[in-house]
Amino acid sequence: MVDNYSTDATVSIAIKAGGTVILCKGTQAAARNTGLIHSNGEYVLFLDSDQQLTQTVLRECVNICSSIGIEAVKIPEVFKGLNFWGECSALWKNSMITAWGPNGGIPRFYKRQILLRASGFRGELRWWEDAELHQRLKENGLRESWCTSQVFHYEKCSLHDIFSKYTTYGQSIAFFPSNSTKTPFGSTLKLTLATLRQVLKTPGHSAKIFFGSLFLVALKSVSAAMGLLSINGQIATNNRSINREVQVA
Repeated sequence: MVDNYSTDATVSIAIKAGGTVILCKGTQAAARNTGLIHSNGEYVLFLDSDQQLTQTVLRECVNICSSIGIEAVKIPEVFKGLNFWGECSALWKNSMITAWGPNGGIPRFYKRQILLRASGFRGELRWWEDAELHQRLKENGLRESWCTSQVFHYEKCSLHDIFSKYTTYGQSIAFFPSNSTKTPFGSTLKLTLATLRQVLKTPGHSAKIFFGSLFLVALKSVSAAMGLLSINGQIATNNRSINREVQVA
């Protein structure tokens, strides 16, 4: 388990359960790379702190890779809200999974050597880091498939947390590889529109949850845009300072 110096009982629980804990300050991508480097198995599965595997996931993923020569497995994800904004987020994300369809999704289970050859995730990225890695691997002929077992993703969020998180995500976009930025931007916009259509068709949710999910999408978009504008402004200011120093020199 890679831990970002958490202040709850995470570390003690992991140690008590017999786990190995590695402290790592930085992005989620950097934490995953740390876990990858310190792993020693044939396969790697990345599991976040708000996710829970069903009992058959690992067995099925291993069987798929060992029997039909697959290098990466996509795992169906089911989102569950734990508070009001979590329910709003879960509605949107479950609809997004449906809108994405069988050709969408990003693997969570990999053959370890595939990731090592690709040098893992770009550690400086806080957003789209999994999409960027997936894109690089696909360009090199990645063989991937789906399993049927699920992973549950628990959503518990506040407006403040979402604003802070997506502002940071927006700042991260400025550091995305210039030759790859177009794909996530275009695919994200296309997926957002498809998800909106799916939300409109999804029965069984209240109007409050529906409008709450739309509000969250708007908040995430505005926060990410503010983050991108702020970091671009800082970069421009730094570049002007460097140019003045060069001219003076």
